[in-house]
Amino acid sequence: MQFLIHQQMNILSGAVIFLFGIYALSVLDKKAHINKIYIAALFLNLLLICFEIVLGMLREARTGLIWVRVLSSLIFMLSPLLAYLFLKFICSYYLFPVKFKKQVRSLFILLLVSNVVVGVFRFGSIKLEDENFFQCVIPFTIALVFLLYSLYVIILNRKMLMRFEYGYILAISMTTNIMMTVQLALKQTSFVWCSSSFTIIMMFILIQQRELYRDALTGARNRRVLKKCWDDYTRKADGLLSVVMIDLDYFKNINDSYGHSEGDHALKTFARLLHRVYSKEGTVIRLGGDEFLVLINNLPEEKVNELISKMEKMVDKYNFNCSKPYLIKYSCASDAYNNDMGMEQFLHEIDVKMYNHKKSRKRKYWSAENEF
Repeated sequence: MQFLIHQQMNILSGAVIFLFGIYALSVLDKKAHINKIYIAALFLNLLLICFEIVLGMLREARTGLIWVRVLSSLIFMLSPLLAYLFLKFICSYYLFPVKFKKQVRSLFILLLVSNVVVGVFRFGSIKLEDENFFQCVIPFTIALVFLLYSLYVIILNRKMLMRFEYGYILAISMTTNIMMTVQLALKQTSFVWCSSSFTIIMMFILIQQRELYRDALTGARNRRVLKKCWDDYTRKADGLLSVVMIDLDYFKNINDSYGHSEGDHALKTFARLLHRVYSKEGTVIRLGGDEFLVLINNLPEEKVNELISKMEKMVDKYNFNCSKPYLIKYSCASDAYNNDMGMEQFLHEIDVKMYNHKKSRKRKYWSAENEF
C-alpha cells in the first residue's frame, strides 16, 4: 500500500513537472542566465523522479539488481545538485548576482564531489530490498546545507529586494528548508520529489515576478513598482523618503547620430552605474525613455547628497575611460517627501525642478565626434 502511494505521488509529480517544463520552455528566454539555471533544475528534477519511479518498480518486482544499483547511485549522487541549482537560482535572482567567496565555493564543490565518491563506493552494497533511509542521509544533509545557505543569501541581501518580493522569496526558501528538515527528522523520503516539484513551480513564479517588475532593457525596476515602493516607504510614520529624479542629456542625439543600438547601450550603461551607487540604499526605477527615479528610504539629506556626488564621480570616471564617440551626461534633482501632498503632485514638482536644473546649466554643444 505504501509503495502504491509513493509511486502515485511520484507519477503525479513527474506529470506536473513534465507539462510545466513544456510550458516553461515555450515562454522563457533561454539565453538569460537565471532561466538556464531554472531549466536545468526543472529537467534534473524530472529526471530524478523518473529514476525513482523505475527504481520503485524494479524493487517491487525483485528483479534487475544491476539497474537498481545504477539508478539508486544516480539518485544518491545527483540529489544534492538539485539543491545547489536552487541556491544558484537565488544568487542569480538579483540584478547583480551574488557571488560565492572562494572558501565557500571550494566547500560546496568538496561536498558535491564527496557525495559522488560515496555514491560510487556504495554501489556494490545496494540490494534489491527497499533502501534504508540512513543510506540517504548524506545527500539529504548536503542538500539541506545548500538550502540553508540560500536562506542566508536572501536575508543578507534583503535590501536589494522590494518588501513584497522579499517576503515571497523568503517564504519559498523557508518552505523548502522546512520540507527537507521534516524529511530528515521523520526519516522518510516518500514526499521528497513532491516538495522539490513544489519548489520548481515556485521558482517559475519568481521568474515571472522578476520579469513583471523589471525593465527588460536596463534591469531597473519599471513603473509597475513605483506605487508599491512608494506605499512601502511612506507607510512608516517615522520614515524619511528621499527622491532623486534623473534624466539623460543629449540622448536623442546619440540615437540619431549613432543608431538605436548605441542609444540602448548608453541607457544600459547609465542604469548599471545608477545601480552600483544607489541599489544598496534605495530602488532604481526607469520611468520611461531616458528618465529614471531613485527612491531612498531612511537616509539623511547629507548622505543622499554624498550618493549624488558619488554618482557624478562614477560617471566622470566612466567617460574618461570610455572609448565611445559620445559622453554620458545627465541632469538630476532631489528632494525629501514630507507627506503633505500626493505622489503624483510631488513627482511633478521634482520633475519641474530637474528640468529647470537642466536648462540652467551652461549651454554646451554636441557634435558628431563629441557630445559637447
